[in-house]
Amino acid sequence: MKDLHIHTKYSDGEYNEFDIIKKVKNAGVTEFAICDHDTIEGSEKVSQLLNNDSSIIFHSGVELTSRVNGYDNGINVHMLARDFDYDEPGMNQLISKISNLRKQKIDRMVKFIYEKYHVQLGKKEVDNVVKSTNSVGKPHMYKLLCNHGNYDRREYYRIMDELNSDDLRLDAINVINTVHKGKGNITLAHPIEIMGEYNYNYEQIDKLVAYLKSYGLDGLETRHSSQTEEDYQQFSKIAKKYGLIETCGSDYHGENVKPDVRIGVCEKTINTMTK
Repeated sequence: MKDLHIHTKYSDGEYNEFDIIKKVKNAGVTEFAICDHDTIEGSEKVSQLLNNDSSIIFHSGVELTSRVNGYDNGINVHMLARDFDYDEPGMNQLISKISNLRKQKIDRMVKFIYEKYHVQLGKKEVDNVVKSTNSVGKPHMYKLLCNHGNYDRREYYRIMDELNSDDLRLDAINVINTVHKGKGNITLAHPIEIMGEYNYNYEQIDKLVAYLKSYGLDGLETRHSSQTEEDYQQFSKIAKKYGLIETCGSDYHGENVKPDVRIGVCEKTINTMTK
C-alpha cells in the first residue's frame, strides 16, 4: 500500500518522525513520502531513521505553496516535489525563499486576526511558535487565537481564507524547473481543491494540467482523501491523456487536525462525505 502525501509536526501535522514511522507501518503502508508544507525538515528526519530499513520504501518530499502566474489571471496551487536530492543547492534556495515568504505571511495573519477578531497576538507567543516549526500556518495561528478565548474552528478557517497572500507564493513554473534540476519529480496536488476554490469543472482542470504539462509537470494526485471515486476516474483520465504519473495521498495530518483522514486511505470515504 502506498501513501505519498503525509505531514509531520514540522509543518502543520500532529506527530514527530518516530510516531509517523510507527503509524505508517501499523497501517500496512509499504511505500510513503513526507510532504510537509514548505519545509524538508520532517522528510530528512524520517529518511535518516529509515536509512537501513529495507522493509519500506521512502521518498523525499515537500508540498510547495505555489501560484501559476501566467494562467487565468493566476491560480493558487500546491505542488508536491518528490525524490529530489536534499543537498541540491537550487532546492535549498527554493525552501529558503518560501520560508522567508511564510514569515511575511505570519505578520499579515497577525494583523488580519486583529482586524477580524480584535485579538492582538503577542510578539513573544508568535515568536515561540515560529521557533517550534519551520512552517507556521493557519493551524498554529488558530491555537494562538484560542489562547485568548473560544473560537469556532470552521468559522476561523472560513475567515482566514479571505486573507489575500497570492504574492507570498512560489512561481509554479520555477518550482517545476528547480525540482527537475534537483533530480526530482513534481506533481499537482489535490486537484479537487482547485475546483472548489475557482469553481472549476473537470474540463478546466484538464486545461490547467495541459498548461503545466507544457512546462514539465510530471504527475497528478488522482487519489486523495478529499476526492471521490468519480473524481478519481476523471483525474485518472486526464493524467493518462497527458502521460502523467498518477499518485495517491491521504494528506494525513493527525486525528486532532483532520479527524476523518487516515494513513493509507487515499479516497473520500462514507464518513468524510457526511461531515
